[in-house]
Amino acid sequence: MNERGLQTGREWLACPSCDALHQRPDNPHQADGLCGACGHKLFAHNPNSLQRTLAFSLGGLVLFIPANIYPLVAVSSYGIKNQNDLISGPFDLLHYHMPGIALLVFLTSVVFPLVFMLGMAAVTGSSLMGRYPAWFPKRLRLTQMLNRWAMIDVYLLACLVTFVKLADLAEVDPGVGLYCLGGVLIFTVMASISFDPTLLWDRYARHKQGGRQ
Repeated sequence: MNERGLQTGREWLACPSCDALHQRPDNPHQADGLCGACGHKLFAHNPNSLQRTLAFSLGGLVLFIPANIYPLVAVSSYGIKNQNDLISGPFDLLHYHMPGIALLVFLTSVVFPLVFMLGMAAVTGSSLMGRYPAWFPKRLRLTQMLNRWAMIDVYLLACLVTFVKLADLAEVDPGVGLYCLGGVLIFTVMASISFDPTLLWDRYARHKQGGRQ
């Protein structure tokens, strides 16, 4: 089901797998809907999707602050101790004349996750309150697009690889920021699982048509 079909109020759904047409139920989010021809899932029942997405995204935003303030890793070698935080990684790459990689790391580990969580909180909170400002469609599209670019898990994996590689060369201690970043990852994953853009588009379309939520 796509945005255009919802906004034009069509009464039929086309299966994305076999193109079979199905009459659209009054509320397609009360139970899972399967294609009668091929069995492809047309829509899924995700109870309390908006409430859970809002709660998880707000939890991730709260932990995102200390994840950027406190050090992720402390490395001690020959009496010299260095601490690295989430922001220092891209700047270190800039210092070693790798601006392209620095920008990519900064976007995928800081900017995109932050904008993604803010977007989920904004669109779900707005929909729960029954308010749909002019920015709602663009913000929802941006949030859907950033879902695949918020790569905190890759950053955490890089930290774990660092622990393994440096274990024999130096003393590596995880910092408070690393635990907070792990919490951000958990909340982000849970919010992504709960996030139902089809439901949001449906509620937005019914609001634009003057129907009840």
